[in-house]
Amino acid sequence: MDKLPEINSEVIEPYLKAFLMENIEGVAFGLYTPDEARQSLKGVDHFISSFGGIHSRCATSNMYGKFCAMSDEVMKEVCKKTFKDK
Repeated sequence: MDKLPEINSEVIEPYLKAFLMENIEGVAFGLYTPDEARQSLKGVDHFISSFGGIHSRCATSNMYGKFCAMSDEVMKEVCKKTFKDK
């Protein structure tokens, strides 16, 4: 199979941000458990690490990684505070 071209970071990054916010909102309102959010984000992180441009790989790894490393309680608090302030 021929190597597929990388997805340009400028194209994919808005979607990555929106997906992160969707997961934060889901945890805040109890639609997703912290573990469900982690699994979704880790799947996208794996996809981007395989097919994304260098900037999107770094940004996704950094932001998704920080979010996924939070304990369940801390994640819930951060998510609720994020949407309380809006």
